[in-house]
Amino acid sequence: MKLLVMVVLIAALSVDMAFSGKRRPKSRASNDTCLRGDGSSYRGDVAWSAYSRRCLNWNRYAHMYAYSQGLGNHNYCRNPDHSLMPWCRVRRGRRIVREFCDIPRCPKESEEVPHVEDTELTCGETSERRANKIVGGSFTPIESHPWLAAIFLQREGFLCGGSLISPCWVATAAHCFIAGNSTDVRDLTVYVGKTAINETDPEREQRFTVDKLILHPNFDGDTFNNDIALLRIRGMQGRCAAKSASSRVVCLPPLHTHLPAGFQCSIAGFGYEGEVHGRYSQHLKQADVNLLSQRVCKTRAYYENQITENMLCAGSPDWSTDACKGDSGGPLVCEVNGRMFLFGVVSWGEGCARRNKPGVYTQVANYNKWIAAKTGLSTYTRGLMYPTK
Repeated sequence: MKLLVMVVLIAALSVDMAFSGKRRPKSRASNDTCLRGDGSSYRGDVAWSAYSRRCLNWNRYAHMYAYSQGLGNHNYCRNPDHSLMPWCRVRRGRRIVREFCDIPRCPKESEEVPHVEDTELTCGETSERRANKIVGGSFTPIESHPWLAAIFLQREGFLCGGSLISPCWVATAAHCFIAGNSTDVRDLTVYVGKTAINETDPEREQRFTVDKLILHPNFDGDTFNNDIALLRIRGMQGRCAAKSASSRVVCLPPLHTHLPAGFQCSIAGFGYEGEVHGRYSQHLKQADVNLLSQRVCKTRAYYENQITENMLCAGSPDWSTDACKGDSGGPLVCEVNGRMFLFGVVSWGEGCARRNKPGVYTQVANYNKWIAAKTGLSTYTRGLMYPTK
């Protein structure tokens, strides 16, 4: 599937959210009205969503949260459930929906970053920034995508990419496993910390066997709907992945949080460097990407009715870069509040870098409850993943 490069438009909460085009009032920033971290401590008076819609009074909904979260008889933006950022309920047509608010960030010197080592608190952090882009993406060290996993099949070699979502679990694409549930997990090997697929770096790499493969039960091999799978990994003496500069856990987004068209994200993998190039990239490559709306991706010029609610599209403005074979299962990550969230799993696409044929990804935020039920990962801090109800 593909390696993509793109530019930005902006964020909101639900899948079907449309940009209103209105200019919202400017909010004033001061020491007590700026955004720190995920904004759960924000007590300012911004009362408009990022889409210029006036917030509704919390009185009707405050019973769902603790009053200590800053709720009450007002309509100011708040983050009572530790979501990605402050939000509020707004009226959109006949519906009442949640939308994020655009709160000015505090100056960096006023940010307070707790010193914690728990992987649930430090997910989505990198130890090195990505390199400058080049045409077709750029080569990058594993430290810039330390959650990237490389899956190998015995006697076949490199198979697919994946993402470390906890020290013991990797998320990938279901279509990577042709034999489906009959796949012999003893034939699978997973590496984290790998920068080159044909080289070994014992100081950065960690090698694992797989003791469980879980395919989504509703995966459709014809349409690629529900194209997601989970691998439970085990290393020496049953250990899971150890945190290091080249091995870190990526954050999972809150349930049903779908970023709008134009939001800038990135992808990394060892996939083919061109549609006619029959070999994988020796070294890890990455590229920035821009999300496309489902409305655009479902048009006749793109993929029409092949796109389901469980998929999202991203592609480059000039169609010069794309993901390709070998990138399947790899991460589409988006940065929010300084952390990287796994919003997509590389799934499919028509060819590589073809005009109007962007990469298609599995919407990870649609599978929080399934992931929690299968892995036992009940909840992450900061609203990264909610418990199964």
